Amino acid sequence: MARNKIALIGSGMIGGTLAHIAAREELGDVVLFDIAEGMPAGKALDLSQAGPVEGFDANLKGTSDYKDIAGADVVIVTAGVPRKPGMTRQDLFEVNATLNANFADAVAKNCPDAMVAIISNPVNSTVPIFAEQMKKNGCYDPKKIFGVTTLDIVRAHTFVAEAAGVDVTSLKIPVVGGHAGASILPLLSQ
Repeated sequence: MARNKIALIGSGMIGGTLAHIAAREELGDVVLFDIAEGMPAGKALDLSQAGPVEGFDANLKGTSDYKDIAGADVVIVTAGVPRKPGMTRQDLFEVNATLNANFADAVAKNCPDAMVAIISNPVNSTVPIFAEQMKKNGCYDPKKIFGVTTLDIVRAHTFVAEAAGVDVTSLKIPVVGGHAGASILPLLSQ
């Protein structure tokens, strides 16, 4: 039986960590893509050499060629410019929107049927850009493109656990409102 193919666009800290988890859990074979020549290949080599120690045999490949994501069943977009001091969320959006439009073109060309999870910030603004570009390429499926936005929940659990001195896994704190800014609210009473 053929294994799933998971493509990570961005092989920095988040992409590398997700590649390690996917390989360790044998969710599929993993392709790490990044524009930084040599970096994704080195990371894939390092992670593949963890296989004998951790007991997995998923194939890992690092590349700077979009052709290598061809046929991916799942694409996870982690790439993007991090927010720098003095940079507004709008500034970040403008930079990462252009990058994500390019990523969408690559996905449309190489793996148009893939499920796409977008982690690039700002997620709530980036997902519509990616979806619009997929529409322009004629392969938009709203059931297959989504943003991963659990950061606020994870942060609430971490901060409350630290402050209260309790096990973080014992908490279930819902968070409502928009990501970042004054409208975000952890519902501590719950």
